[in-house]
Amino acid sequence: MTSRRDAFYAERDRRTLQYGGVDDALELPVLIVVGADVAATRAGQIAALALVNMVARVHRRIGLVVPDAPLLAHSLIPVPDFPIGMISTARAINPVLDLYLGSDIDAQSFVASIGLGADVPTNLDVYLDWHGGRGSISDAWLPGESDPDSVFGAATAAVLGSAALFRLSHGQPVYHARFNPLELIDGDAAGTRDYPGPIDVGDVLVVGAGAVAAGLMYWVSELGVHGTWDIVDGDFAELHNTNRCLTMTAEDAGWPGGTRTTKSISKAASVARMAGGRASVEWYQQWQPDHQERHDLVLPLANGPDLRTLIAQRGEPVLLHATTSGNWTAELHRHRPDRDDCPSCRIPDTARPQLACATGPAVVEEPDSPDAALPFLSAAAGLMLAATLADFPDATAMTQSSNHWRLDLTLTGKLLWLPLQHPPLEGCRQHIQSGHIRHQVQGAEPRRWDHLDR
Repeated sequence: MTSRRDAFYAERDRRTLQYGGVDDALELPVLIVVGADVAATRAGQIAALALVNMVARVHRRIGLVVPDAPLLAHSLIPVPDFPIGMISTARAINPVLDLYLGSDIDAQSFVASIGLGADVPTNLDVYLDWHGGRGSISDAWLPGESDPDSVFGAATAAVLGSAALFRLSHGQPVYHARFNPLELIDGDAAGTRDYPGPIDVGDVLVVGAGAVAAGLMYWVSELGVHGTWDIVDGDFAELHNTNRCLTMTAEDAGWPGGTRTTKSISKAASVARMAGGRASVEWYQQWQPDHQERHDLVLPLANGPDLRTLIAQRGEPVLLHATTSGNWTAELHRHRPDRDDCPSCRIPDTARPQLACATGPAVVEEPDSPDAALPFLSAAAGLMLAATLADFPDATAMTQSSNHWRLDLTLTGKLLWLPLQHPPLEGCRQHIQSGHIRHQVQGAEPRRWDHLDR
């Protein structure tokens, strides 16, 4: 007879195993130690809560050392207390999790351990640090105090830390890394420019409520927003979605307590609630004819036949989106008509996408399931998109000649960050409107960023 635990993991971890995870490695215990110095700061709690959110989506045995502190950061599960927020987040994501708690936990009993802050043991495997918008990971204990006011740096550190724990649990080495998603710079050149929020880009249309959209809205919920955000997706949550969607709990997928007993909620609802957005449980092709009004920004974060072409034909002054790949990369994309290629040319519709929102390599046994990914990849993609929106329209992604950026989370000590440039293609005329038609569309219903298409 299959136990509740076995049934839960058999369903939840399908995409993790598809992406290269190994059952035996996922069973190995990992440890998160939060120092009292960072537990008392918003930045430290941003990093810790995001880290446990991602770690609980793939690992099955987690140790937590978390000092008492009132809750200062946004929590997936609203509670007044920081340690309870950490525990409640982990349990909501994984109700059958083996959780080890206490201040006297021996790090040597865990296959991989990570420390946040200076007030932690010096014998852990890796340590996180953050200053302004720059997040870092190192295998050396950090004696200095992490920046208590950091936002993007703390978020970046959490992404790096989650990737490190996954790799260490699978017997793979991890090397020092540093990155600032606002500056789009890695290594020693990465600066500390940060943005505390809120994001103010006007009314936003998010097409798709998958893992990248969930990552985006998770970070947006911490920053806050001005304007109305519409989330459009006709799909409903499934348990295997919880391995990579930062806004989704097991209960959302219909598995409260680790057993399938209730109906799942829509993906759009799971994503929209994080920042007070409006959820529309329809496919874009069904939704669009009844919603002709324009938005200030459109974020195409979904796959589907001709979907990218339909959005490219809206006549928007710019399209921004983010993806993951099957090669451990999170990717940021910009499309300005007549200056960059269009979404359809860059990511053509194929039976097996090579670059698509939160997707990795599909297996032959599941040809209709090309959406394998890991939580830190989707979180990183969403974070880079959030950073672009935070600095918009002067964001680095809007001012560089590059229009495609790759963040490599293998943490092998090699190239972490790669900017790319795709020139406009003649074929884009099949997918986007001419400048004359775009300007007519924009002139009939002007929106905030139309001047970017002049």
